[in-house]
Amino acid sequence: MQPDEYWKNFNLGTELDIAGRFLFNGLQAFHEMEHFAAEEDAFEFLYSMAVGVERLLKIAIILTEHDTSADQESFEKSLITHRHQDLARRLREPHGLKFPARENEFIALLGRFYKSQRYGRYSLNSVSAPTQERDELVKFLEKHLAIKIDTSCRLSATPNERKHRKFIGKVVSKIVNPVHQIVENEARRLNIYTHEVDYRSNASKIFLSKKFDFEDEDILQAELMAYFLSSEACGPNAQFIRDRIKPLPFDPALEGEYLAALRFDRKKIAVLDELEALYEDVTNFKERRELLKASALENLTYGEEVEDEEIDGIEIENGEDGERR
Repeated sequence: MQPDEYWKNFNLGTELDIAGRFLFNGLQAFHEMEHFAAEEDAFEFLYSMAVGVERLLKIAIILTEHDTSADQESFEKSLITHRHQDLARRLREPHGLKFPARENEFIALLGRFYKSQRYGRYSLNSVSAPTQERDELVKFLEKHLAIKIDTSCRLSATPNERKHRKFIGKVVSKIVNPVHQIVENEARRLNIYTHEVDYRSNASKIFLSKKFDFEDEDILQAELMAYFLSSEACGPNAQFIRDRIKPLPFDPALEGEYLAALRFDRKKIAVLDELEALYEDVTNFKERRELLKASALENLTYGEEVEDEEIDGIEIENGEDGERR
């Protein structure tokens, strides 16, 4: 295999996975946004999206344009840019890539963010426009969804709803899917495997499943909860949890918050504080932690006939000699 073939097959294959992970992270960040008032949330979403789209475009450009007879240094210098629209234009003539007006507008938004707003708050001039990226994102949503979004106060801010998430997923898909198709077509033309990603990677959700929202994950959580709370859950893990782990006295009035914490990392923070307080009354902390770790083992063997030797004999009742830390 020649160096340029190795570069395009393996290194760009890694880059494709990286691009997919950034896109995944950006969409997940948008999914977890509770409202539109926080500029930090807008930054997290736009940053990941800008990086993911840029890297994907550059992969497609390399596979399309690179020629071993050309000046390698000049070619690589041409890739040192964060102008998303300019990168997209390089794919227009060879592949007929044309985005709809709405998607072009979003690409331009990403370009402005990455060029001018990414480090904007490090400048004293940001005092006059501290929420620029949030405001641009809100204007984009308001324009294309024909709605009004309140960002004046976090307590009264417009909540992020299904229609917003579905809309953003659709916009991103109409940008990502055509570019990824170019990557796939060019890889096949060159008889390499750049387009293949590990199905276990977050990138597979974007490039293989072509899913651009997290609604399925929300449904999956609810279905799994329904299963584990029913008598149908009779496998070793469910039996082990029922038999060996005494539940902590969480507040039944906060069950909705607990379920949200299972799904969203940012929701875990408040519940972790409550867990810390509950652990103050647990005297066999080390033993309990070992049981909790064992309960999540994928290959746990536990039941009437076989018990895991490593966890056999561990008690979970509070005792006098237990150690919390």
